[in-house]
Amino acid sequence: MTDWANQSEMLGQATSWLDGIYRELAHGGDVQEGMLTLHHGLFHLRQHWSRKDWRRFCLEVARIHPLRELLHQCPFTRHGYERPRGYAGDAALIDYLYAERLPEDSNFQSGAHIYRFMYQQPSPRSVRERRVLLAREIDTVAAQVHRPRILSVACGHLREAELSHAVKEHHVGDFIAFDQDPMSLAEVARQHPETAIRPVCGSVRALLTGRTVFGHLDLAYSAGLYDYLSDNTARRLTQLLFNMLNAGGRLLVANFATCPEAGYLEAFMDWWLIYRDEDQMQALTLDIDPMQLAAVRMFRDSEQNVIYLELTRR
Repeated sequence: MTDWANQSEMLGQATSWLDGIYRELAHGGDVQEGMLTLHHGLFHLRQHWSRKDWRRFCLEVARIHPLRELLHQCPFTRHGYERPRGYAGDAALIDYLYAERLPEDSNFQSGAHIYRFMYQQPSPRSVRERRVLLAREIDTVAAQVHRPRILSVACGHLREAELSHAVKEHHVGDFIAFDQDPMSLAEVARQHPETAIRPVCGSVRALLTGRTVFGHLDLAYSAGLYDYLSDNTARRLTQLLFNMLNAGGRLLVANFATCPEAGYLEAFMDWWLIYRDEDQMQALTLDIDPMQLAAVRMFRDSEQNVIYLELTRR
């Protein structure tokens, strides 16, 4: 445990370091260089400090430092911190990672540079790759099963469906878009009129308590939800979703294993994810009857940030 004197000295040094980056960025310094320095430094502090010291730095130093106000000229960073829909990582925030969305207001010039930097980082690239991968999974099941039944849990804006040939060509029988956010589901309905996509409003709790039940699924997946679930909840949900599958049906869940931008997300966006490695992902299957498992596959994306766990029902 860090003693009080050493902790105060650590926070003081970190504050001075942020002061230097702020002066550089506030006076027209190179945004790319400044942001790289900030990201690498935050990643180092997060790795080497205790969890308690790191959280104290985020809450008592980064949150009140003038650098935060400058960084929040980036619409992505500001949206994540302000949580306009009341929760972290909402669908509107993820949309900033799918395609560049820059305000025309010239007052946001420095914010635009920060946003472009963030857009090109490894974790946002993983999010865009995840969208493409999910669209491919939808098309794959539609090629294997006549008019398949699909469930997306915590679907957000369901942007992967916009890339799916099977959705566009009406090869899906029933596509349940399940989310707690009515605003997200309104966007899904707007984007996909007269298709098999069926928005359903509900919570993870409703699934866990059995108030909401789906069944006879050929594909169930959850892309961004598990990053916020405790181990017990994630394990229970995995079992429930697996049990909703048809024979030969597949469950696919994604979870960030690492995030090079985690220090920035936590310090300046108040965005905290739950990261899992391969062993922790494997543990999510412990409540599933092994006799019902036809196959288990696990892999990482090309950036090595996201782990995918795929379970096939016998």
